[in-house]
Amino acid sequence: MLLGQAPGVNVASSSGRPGQNLDISIRGLGSLGAGNDPLWVVDGFPLESSEGLNPNDIESISILKDAASTAIYGARGSNGVILVTTKKGITGK
Repeated sequence: MLLGQAPGVNVASSSGRPGQNLDISIRGLGSLGAGNDPLWVVDGFPLESSEGLNPNDIESISILKDAASTAIYGARGSNGVILVTTKKGITGK
């Protein structure tokens, strides 16, 4: 879903298996020794990866790339932040 949608975001797959986690890098390589994975924030809860996140449950995705917008997340947001909002139930239907 993110492939080709946001400038400065590189999405790659290490294998062709369905359901395999993708390698996402925001703002290039950030560290040689630590990980380069972005911080995932799903409905306000920070996660280390997108594992277990069903693409059919996603309502919207926002990507924070610059230092000013990721500052609220501290050092964990240094490789970028992906904000995910999931679908909610609708009353009356």
